[in-house]
Amino acid sequence: MKTVLKLMAVGLVAGLLIGGQTTARADGPVNITYGYHPYWTGGWSGVIIKEKGLWKKYLPPGSTVRFEPQLTGPPMVAALLSNKMQIGTMGDMPSLVATTKYKVADIRLVSVPMYSNGQVCNKILVRKDAPQFKDYKEAMKWLSGRPFAVHRGTCTNRFVESLIDQGVFKPSEILSTPIEVIASNFEAGKLDAAAMWEPHARRQVELGNARYVATGAPWNESDADFTLMRQDFIEKNPQAATGWIKAEIEAVQFMAKYPKETAEIIAKELTGYTPKTAWLALYEENPASIGGDPVNYVGKMVFDKDVLNLMNKGYGFLNKLKVTDTPGMPPHPINDGPVKQALKEMGLTAPVAVIKGMPASAYK
Repeated sequence: MKTVLKLMAVGLVAGLLIGGQTTARADGPVNITYGYHPYWTGGWSGVIIKEKGLWKKYLPPGSTVRFEPQLTGPPMVAALLSNKMQIGTMGDMPSLVATTKYKVADIRLVSVPMYSNGQVCNKILVRKDAPQFKDYKEAMKWLSGRPFAVHRGTCTNRFVESLIDQGVFKPSEILSTPIEVIASNFEAGKLDAAAMWEPHARRQVELGNARYVATGAPWNESDADFTLMRQDFIEKNPQAATGWIKAEIEAVQFMAKYPKETAEIIAKELTGYTPKTAWLALYEENPASIGGDPVNYVGKMVFDKDVLNLMNKGYGFLNKLKVTDTPGMPPHPINDGPVKQALKEMGLTAPVAVIKGMPASAYK
């Protein structure tokens, strides 16, 4: 009997050491509410997970997922904190805010499905009848002394405040304006300039209401998207946590491999967007004259030095806005166990996908 017990113990330990597979097999079905952001290009992996049913491949049998679309990140943060949502994907600023509320609930960043060199969130636009500028430098000079609109507490807000701090331009005032109001003001011709994230920015360009004049790349202002999970969900359901990341990885790879189908799927989810507008928002190359980078979107997934640098700048910005009490990271903002396990089991290394900009003529 002692020998049998010893062998059982050795087997259990071995199973736990091999990537936690013994624990994962013990998981039962889960009932998840997932928040995603269809009106934010960085969050489109969530739309693909839903429409292609990728979660069914990787979650324990019998699991269910309720997909809950949101226009912005803050409602998702509130739902995660109250356990009305277990997983959510959103832009960098609301994601970081969620991790600072650990006294309410332990919310962790678990993956980085989108990272870019300022090509997704950090877009500056001017009204359609603004002067034709030679390049982004000339445009930024024109912007000085004029009102500038930005949605407060977002990646665009962080980007603009950084440019002002660097002395790149000095607006006469910052207009704290919701993204949908920025869009309507461009349509009405009531706005000189604003920062907008994709695909809102692209829609205004396609409607002829505004023009791009700058991205974040010239000033090394990056942007990102995170997926978050409740820590208690991860601890109780390690197989499901890893499985969800696998579905996310497959979604990001799908976006890189099938641009046209991706655009068609996204357009069905969005009101007022054609497949071409969706395609242009994610895949069209940004010209050098506006500070375009050759790469539009990187499926980093992992928390490398670039991501950690963005996070540090973000926490500092949130403290400047008095959203948080301290400028540094909270004690435990990240749990990268699920993404590391997912990459290992799928035999992949990060980044899992890179989307390079293409000429508009590539859309056919």
